Amino acid sequence: MRKLCLALMILAGIGLSGCSRDDRTEGPNARQAGRDAYRASQTAKDEAKKAAEDLRHAGKEFRQGWEEAKHGDTRRK
Repeated sequence: MRKLCLALMILAGIGLSGCSRDDRTEGPNARQAGRDAYRASQTAKDEAKKAAEDLRHAGKEFRQGWEEAKHGDTRRK
């Protein structure tokens, strides 16, 4: 999850740094920044998918534990 936040912060930083009106030059530097931003967005996307899978798995484990405890509780009325 921390990797996802870091990737999103880097992506936001790159995006905001590109908003400067003083630097309107196009060329290799702009292309490289675009490539870097694309790679960062793909990394963030992959990390988000991984985090979603981890959360889904943790939710299943939690529900299974809950059901096992519920069925094994002898103090129930």
